[in-house]
Amino acid sequence: MFAAPSMFWKFDLHSSSHIDTLLERDEVTLKELMDEEDILQECKAQNRKLVEFLLKSECLEDLVTFITEEPPQDMDEKIRYKYPNLSCELLTSDVSQINDRLGEDESLLKRLYSFLLNDSPLNPLLASFFSKVLSILISRKPEQIVAFLKKKDDFVDLIIKHIGTSAIMDLLLRLLTCIEPPQLRQDVLNWLNEEKIIQRLVELVHPTQDEDRHSNASQSLCEIIRLSRDQMLQVQNSPEPDPLLATLTVDAKTETAVFKSEEGKLSTSNDPACKYVVENFDSAMENPPALQPNSSSQEPKTSEQIVLDGASSNGPV
Repeated sequence: MFAAPSMFWKFDLHSSSHIDTLLERDEVTLKELMDEEDILQECKAQNRKLVEFLLKSECLEDLVTFITEEPPQDMDEKIRYKYPNLSCELLTSDVSQINDRLGEDESLLKRLYSFLLNDSPLNPLLASFFSKVLSILISRKPEQIVAFLKKKDDFVDLIIKHIGTSAIMDLLLRLLTCIEPPQLRQDVLNWLNEEKIIQRLVELVHPTQDEDRHSNASQSLCEIIRLSRDQMLQVQNSPEPDPLLATLTVDAKTETAVFKSEEGKLSTSNDPACKYVVENFDSAMENPPALQPNSSSQEPKTSEQIVLDGASSNGPV
């Protein structure tokens, strides 16, 4: 009666993935592997052979290309975004080897960045893939990504150009939230402030602007206030003030006076988002964050939670 347990271990219950079989072929292609239903599961499980295959330069180039270039128009709509969707999922599966290769290979970063060079409006689905991939790189390889972006003289110009695409607005906000090293985060705030990101967002809160650009610019300003207050709560003894919040307090109040006095300019009383920004300047700067109901009622999120939340709301479905 005690023989059954020992007999159980005589059987090999592990069934190898068909992906392993495919990888034994020298001529196997990336698309063949992507057609396998369990490729994402195997990647997240860090199947050694699969990860090594995906790390090949030509494979990573193809994965990045899938999410940055429009798929052929003549494809069936049901499968048109199959490979871009799956490429995004593979690149954001949080496998350290993939993060390292993407974050440290400038040619791959340039290929990824090229998506921002497209004309407006951006394809919203591809924009969500692009934003999701760059966001996880910002979180996992912050020094490399910040250094790369700061070398791009047109980065802030392109963010402003595409701010009407929600995924690009989210990318800007994640750049403010997903960087954990305090000094690096302060460097990013100073850099964006020098690029006059606040003034340029304020300029978009104007009735002559496209509705999406107008709305997203207003929301960005509101979020910058909220995120700055949350950061003040987490870092009580920060040696440097938040330059974006300080600029927003000074310049946006000046702009509000212009809005109200010049014919054709936006009146804040007719724009709830802009009105919220103006009315919350003093409370954001003068009141301790712990006294703010919206800040104290929720536990601050980690950068990883923010990336994951963004992935679920803006990523592929």
